[in-house]
Amino acid sequence: MGVVAVSIKCGKFPHPLTPSRKGRGDCKYQTVKRCRIAGVTVSTVNILIVEDDPLFGVSLKRSIESAGYQVSLAKNGSEALQIASEQRLDLLLQDMQLPDSNGLDVMQDILSNQPSCRALVMTGYASIEIAVEAMKRGAFDFVTKPIPMELLIYKFRRLVEFRQMEIEVEFCQGKKGNIVSKSPIIRDLLATASLVAETSSTVMIMGDSGTGKELLAEYIHNASKRKGKPLIKVNCATIPENLVESELFGVVKGAFTDAHKDKPGLIEEADGGTLFLDEVGELPLQMQAKLLRVLEEKKITRVGGVRPRQTDFRLITATNRNLRSMVEEKTFREDLWYRLNVIPLSIPQLRERKEDIPLLIAYFQMHHQQGQEKLTLKISPEALDLLCCYSYPGNVRELKNIVEQLGILYAKELITPRHLPLSLRESTWIGHLFESFPVGRLLKDAVSDFEMRYIEKVLASVSNKKNLASEILGISRKSLWEKLVKAQ
Repeated sequence: MGVVAVSIKCGKFPHPLTPSRKGRGDCKYQTVKRCRIAGVTVSTVNILIVEDDPLFGVSLKRSIESAGYQVSLAKNGSEALQIASEQRLDLLLQDMQLPDSNGLDVMQDILSNQPSCRALVMTGYASIEIAVEAMKRGAFDFVTKPIPMELLIYKFRRLVEFRQMEIEVEFCQGKKGNIVSKSPIIRDLLATASLVAETSSTVMIMGDSGTGKELLAEYIHNASKRKGKPLIKVNCATIPENLVESELFGVVKGAFTDAHKDKPGLIEEADGGTLFLDEVGELPLQMQAKLLRVLEEKKITRVGGVRPRQTDFRLITATNRNLRSMVEEKTFREDLWYRLNVIPLSIPQLRERKEDIPLLIAYFQMHHQQGQEKLTLKISPEALDLLCCYSYPGNVRELKNIVEQLGILYAKELITPRHLPLSLRESTWIGHLFESFPVGRLLKDAVSDFEMRYIEKVLASVSNKKNLASEILGISRKSLWEKLVKAQ
């Protein structure tokens, strides 16, 4: 009866590795000793097994070592707590039936002292209720005995991958503020933005709603010489048309009925800093002409005033509309378009950089607070796969909302595909699969075709390991073999 835990030891940024396919044994995974990921030096992943049955403990130790991990062995809960007090743990596999301790208490003690640790409960079929209680107390998932070793290593790998994402979030934040990405597209965009930030040129950020245009504007401002000065954000779509001029340019006392005192405009408040005009395409044509004049003369005049005031600000605009088409339709001034489009930057949609989805999930999990309690999501590999396949018409903002929703509604549960929003489940790879199905076939043939495509996808996801695939599919290896032979 026992415990397995993963401990990561490294430098300033501890960074667990996903084992590579160069190991020994059937699983063929091996931990790389040293490498560089995002500039961070990484060392090995260590696993601690605590098991009171010597034969099972030694067998488990050898099997996990054959997967390329370094493994230590202890025999009870007391030794587990002792090791937990001396090492950083990232993964915990624990049987509830410990000879010297209450398994739930041991697990809870370790998790409370090691917040980044992920716990897997090991139990028999007769003890599912205990596994459910362990999940309520913070366990990430559970496995039932007898444990297929390939399934166990598969779960290890996915949990270590997610932990790796969390550490990459910390590293990315240290380098880029609130922009978290490992996508080459975004890295190139940020490299360009860094060059632009050193100038005072006007920047136009283009991208769909929810892609992060405001974050990129913040990035440019914070990387510029104006970072100690104000960054004034204006959403042009939210200001009533009759108030746009007074909001941007300010008013003098008595200019109209409600003008009881002088009030500086948002452009004045941005003096020395950066003015960010979001959804600039929503500006009325009359205001477009006045904004153009301000950009040319670097002066503004308050509503009701006669004295021009000198201004010094850097302008960044953003839009999710096609301003070039608006120019052709005469709804946006061509001269202002050329004035704003000095440095165009385009942010891709989230579906164009899906490698960022797990990283963003880890980021939102780490930074969302429900009251004073940190959000902790436990996402199954199957649910994570579906999250990564979804097209996200609402982009990063939609992903953030989904993560927050899951964290609030299912805080103590393991997130499986059934917990995901229905629209997401209906729009993922299963929906895309049906798009290629020709109409007019017999139902039994279509069902058979779909079944084989799904089996092929599962096999591909586990590198054609049939034991693991049959476990995920919920069928015997013999049944899987028969289906594969029939399909040939």
